[in-house]
Amino acid sequence: MVEQRELFPMQPIAIRRLRTRGNVAGFARVNRVTLLLRFSLAAIFFWFGMLKLAGVSPVVSLLRNSVPFLSGSPYIELLGLAEIIIAIGLVIERLANQAATLMILHLFCTLSVAIIAPTVVFAPAFPVLTMDGEFLAKNLVLITAGLVVISRDR
Repeated sequence: MVEQRELFPMQPIAIRRLRTRGNVAGFARVNRVTLLLRFSLAAIFFWFGMLKLAGVSPVVSLLRNSVPFLSGSPYIELLGLAEIIIAIGLVIERLANQAATLMILHLFCTLSVAIIAPTVVFAPAFPVLTMDGEFLAKNLVLITAGLVVISRDR
């Protein structure tokens, strides 16, 4: 009987492709992906926090139109400092769950602008978003990313 390998000479290439896919899947293991997710979230929060501390954050106008007392000093600086602390916590493995929890709370508070000042978020009416509304909508994705960080397997 003829060996099957002779009838199908392409089989080693197919096996090689499976091994390559296995390597990609191996690289994209949950631990590595969540580490990358944590670092990405940390970079975003660090960046946003630094903009607030430097006094050049575009969020000030959103706050001024919705929750005016938070748009001034020292509150805007405290928000920036909180975001930097969240970023540092996301980078440190043992603090990642607590930092992600704080991040989610922070983002939910930010989303509350849609309830406090709906005209800032929706114009002329729901469901049409303003630019500030689109800015706030991204928080849904960030909240989900925080839930992924919290729920990851160790």
